[in-house]
Amino acid sequence: MIEHVNPEFFKAFEHYKAMLEQFGKDHPITERAFLLTLHYTPEHIKKEMHQKAKELGLLPKPSGYLDNDTAVYAIEDIAKQLGISIEEAQAQLDNLLQIEQQLGIATGITLVDPNTVNKIQ
Repeated sequence: MIEHVNPEFFKAFEHYKAMLEQFGKDHPITERAFLLTLHYTPEHIKKEMHQKAKELGLLPKPSGYLDNDTAVYAIEDIAKQLGISIEEAQAQLDNLLQIEQQLGIATGITLVDPNTVNKIQ
C-alpha cells in the first residue's frame, strides 16, 4: 500500500538539510528545522525511524508502556544511553519541548505521568 506523504514534509526536510549544512547540528536554527521536519513526518516513517533506532542501539530498552502499548523511556535511561548526565538530558528535552511550544507544533515527544506507566516486570 502506498502511504500519503504531506508535501510539507519534503519542504521541511530540504530546509533541515540546508540548515544542517550551513549551521551544523547544534545550532538553534537547525534544531527548529529538525523539529519542523519531525512534525511533518508521516507516522509510518516515524515507526520505521523508531525501529531503525532500536536496531542500531540508539535507544535504551523501554522503561514501561502506556495502556495503548506506546513504549516510554526514563530520562535516566536515555542519559545513560547517550553517555550524558541526567541534567544534560533533561535540559535537552526541555529545550526541544520549548521549541515545539514556540513553533506551535507537536512532534510526538511527550512527557507522561509516571503513574500511568505500566512498568516492565
